[in-house]
Amino acid sequence: MSTALSFGTADQVADFAPMAERAVSIDEAAMIRFRTGTDQLSGFVRLPYDVLAGRSIAVAGIASCDVTVSAAEFLAWLDSGAPFPQPRDAHWLAALPPRDGWQRIEMVPDGVVRDVVRSGASLAKQTDTRSAQQALVTSVVLTARSEDTSVDVPLGALSGLTRMGFLPHGASAAVDVATGWTRVTAPFGSTFISTGSPTLGLLNLN
Repeated sequence: MSTALSFGTADQVADFAPMAERAVSIDEAAMIRFRTGTDQLSGFVRLPYDVLAGRSIAVAGIASCDVTVSAAEFLAWLDSGAPFPQPRDAHWLAALPPRDGWQRIEMVPDGVVRDVVRSGASLAKQTDTRSAQQALVTSVVLTARSEDTSVDVPLGALSGLTRMGFLPHGASAAVDVATGWTRVTAPFGSTFISTGSPTLGLLNLN
């Protein structure tokens, strides 16, 4: 890896491979964006209809960086030792979720999430237009509540969580909020919704 992108070795960042593979299965041109924090590296991919997916791993002694590359080329680098992908930062100019400032609203059991996703997938099979798909995926299917706050969660955030393999069976997901963002977080990663962001395409719920 070039020194400008020295946030870890292939072995250190191999944990991002499943997320990158699933992103490429949805969109062959998918990008993955890496951002460093304090002894931490986070990776994000864009899913359709305003959903981001991401996860973080502990990596000590990493240099500060924020770089976007092709997810397919990242996988090729991991698999074959090909040159590290050239940055494609111009492909992702939108803001990322904040590192800090999250407030926990409610824990949601795995069974509740999967029931909602299955219902959404069933309804998706009955829709045959992009506008109908968009209306379904962006519709509110869960309202999380704390003592003084309620948060509406769209279907896309929950579907993305299961599609990316972030929520193991028997676990729970947490609904969190920060300024301008809603996060659904699970043991292996999170999905994020930003208020007022543009739509990104079609989400496959199957």
